[in-house]
Amino acid sequence: DLEIQELTAKLDKVTAERDDAAAKLIEAHTSLLTTSNEKVAMNDQVAELKKMESEYANSIAKMEATIQERDDEIMTLNKSIESSSAKIQSTEKALSELSAEKEELTKKIESIDVQLYSAQNEKLSAI
Repeated sequence: DLEIQELTAKLDKVTAERDDAAAKLIEAHTSLLTTSNEKVAMNDQVAELKKMESEYANSIAKMEATIQERDDEIMTLNKSIESSSAKIQSTEKALSELSAEKEELTKKIESIDVQLYSAQNEKLSAI
């Protein structure tokens, strides 16, 4: 009878140790599942962040391309302005030359008018 009690006590002790080990195993398994789920969630976040990074990189590339296009347009406009400015200067120079030529011709006409008037007066005086 004593032997049965000792064996029962040992059996109870071993059963308790087994139950404790099983509980720890379940706890470890639960922790592993939680960690695994957290890892999956983090991997999803990493994938989302990489996607956002790619979208931002594409957006930046588009902005840089737009900036380059605007820079090219500005350069073209600056060249057009320089060309127009050169044409304006050339036109102003031609106008200045024409104005000087007009003054010279006006003086010649005035001189011819004076000579003509003088010749007419001489003709009238001779008559």
